[in-house]
Amino acid sequence: HVAVLLFDKAKQSYVLIDSKGGAGQKIPIGYIRVKKESPIISYFMNYNASEANGRFVRKDALVYQELEHLRKFEILVNRKENSAIQMTEIKKQMDLFKACVCVPSYFKKDLVAVLLLGEKLSRDEYDHEEINVFASLANDVAMAVTNAELIKDLQEAYEKEHELLIDTASALVSAIDARDKYTKGHSERVSHYTLVIVAEMIEEGLIEYDRRFLEAAQLAGLLHDVGKIGIDDAILNKPSSLIDEEFVIMKSHADIGINILKPIKGLKEIADGAKYHHEKYDGSGYPHKLKGEEIPLLGRIIAVADAYDTMVTNRPYKAGRKPDEAFAELERCSGTHFDPDAVAMFLKAYRNGNIKRRNYTNYKFTIRK
Repeated sequence: HVAVLLFDKAKQSYVLIDSKGGAGQKIPIGYIRVKKESPIISYFMNYNASEANGRFVRKDALVYQELEHLRKFEILVNRKENSAIQMTEIKKQMDLFKACVCVPSYFKKDLVAVLLLGEKLSRDEYDHEEINVFASLANDVAMAVTNAELIKDLQEAYEKEHELLIDTASALVSAIDARDKYTKGHSERVSHYTLVIVAEMIEEGLIEYDRRFLEAAQLAGLLHDVGKIGIDDAILNKPSSLIDEEFVIMKSHADIGINILKPIKGLKEIADGAKYHHEKYDGSGYPHKLKGEEIPLLGRIIAVADAYDTMVTNRPYKAGRKPDEAFAELERCSGTHFDPDAVAMFLKAYRNGNIKRRNYTNYKFTIRK
């Protein structure tokens, strides 16, 4: 049989993760947990640093048939009674595991795993060439395991970072909502509609699937109006249409938003959503009068999502339109105010009943070529 003990950082011990062998020889996965202080593990963890140039010498394997010879050598030659006792304890533990050979798996100076080799079917002893092959394989395993753990750690760190960004964005949005009572919930809805459009574009093959872009779209939708935090309450909460001078001040929220988001590393696409969602496809928008594909994609998408929610939301001076009316207006302005693809994908989602909340970052897309 063959078994693998892998170091578990959470448990701070070596846990059985794989076991294969004949009938009656398979050890239950996860049943065995071996502490660092156990004879086999401590043997492999204790390096001999007294070699030339201070280099660490790894102990490549423990062979059951050699243990008695090693025990006697420690007593008679090295005069190390403790080492002899350790060999006896190692032998007991190898008996428990029914292991003929134990091969360590190192990454740099860290013991990542131990490979336990049981008796061969032929009952022959393992020769040095075979043990060397397993030792080489063990080093490859250590590299693979360490890389996998690194990727997992990076993914977990990224997930935590994204969750923190969402929480921070939501807190900022709540601060805006508290000041602009007429648009409460607007940013969350725009974030949702933005994801709806992006998802349809992915499934239609207009853009490639990119989870990070989906997450950026979610945040960009949430933060598209973050600049309103710098606009006077009297203008934000005015119960009637804005006069020209007030509208000029209101338009400055795009530049205020970019100034808030610009210092944060990795938020360029998100900042694009805040800065460019008032640009128009024909170049008549603000703040820079960009047109067509000069406008970053998220800016074009959020422009559609933002306009739709604005049209269907009740305001003190104007009742919200019905969804059919709002989509008719989006179609009418497609190619002038709005990106035609963004409008078409949003309309398609609406007609297919797909304007609903779902976890787009983990959604399984069916991409049409």
